[in-house]
Amino acid sequence: MSGDRFDPITLEVIRNRLDVIAEEMQTTLLKSSCSPIVKEGLDASASLFTLDGTTLAQACAIPIHLATLIPSVAEIRRVFPPETMQDGDIYLLNDPYCGGTHLPDIAVVIPVFARGRLLALAATMTHHQDVGGLAAGSVPTNATEIFQEGLRIPAIRWARRGAFDPMITAILRQNVRIPDIFMGDLHAQVAACRIACIRLQQTAEKYGHNSLMSAFGLLIERAETMTRAALREIPPGTYRHVDWLDNDGIELDRRLRVEVAVTVAGGETSISTSPARARRRAAP
Repeated sequence: MSGDRFDPITLEVIRNRLDVIAEEMQTTLLKSSCSPIVKEGLDASASLFTLDGTTLAQACAIPIHLATLIPSVAEIRRVFPPETMQDGDIYLLNDPYCGGTHLPDIAVVIPVFARGRLLALAATMTHHQDVGGLAAGSVPTNATEIFQEGLRIPAIRWARRGAFDPMITAILRQNVRIPDIFMGDLHAQVAACRIACIRLQQTAEKYGHNSLMSAFGLLIERAETMTRAALREIPPGTYRHVDWLDNDGIELDRRLRVEVAVTVAGGETSISTSPARARRRAAP
């Protein structure tokens, strides 16, 4: 390695190092959590992101979490641009209307600093046992509006420079049925992100901040090249599939049609969907 130029072996070592950091985040998350939905159901995920919100490394965990962390991180970056982030800040989000999934899935994002310079973003997502709402467990099948599902958290800063906001903590505890377990899982997410901070700081010390950032870019470029090459192996065209949901939980005798179309051409894909509620009719 010389300056920002990497030999293939060094670049591969760094890639594997990032994967190991993501896996250590996941292990920390699972071992530190309190609820059975995480300890036994393993319903939690961890990932690393570049400063522009691109996925850098991810643990072998819940696929939908790893995908939906992308818009969650994007929303947090929109509300709190990286240049405004400070060492020790902690951000939360769960609202599906601004980047989340369903309300029990809460994203925790922590900026990673090395020698005072922002390096990356560490993110975790956990399905919490309860976030309030109409029914215990916060997944009411008869809900007709999101307000019945539980506490909505927009992109907020829970901690500033390592100091937690006690008012936000009080609001979180007051709106869930099992506050101690809830807070235990939330702090496990924080612990997982902090492990990422320590490991990335150590990596930056070894390779240098600028060199490591350059390696991030090279790895993403390589991943894009390999992905586009794989997509070119698929015959060009539009691929469609239709499936049905049993019902929407309200009208139990009505099935819901869901359709997706994926167009593949020139190493790229585009996806269009037909939402279930927009195309509701009885199945043939």
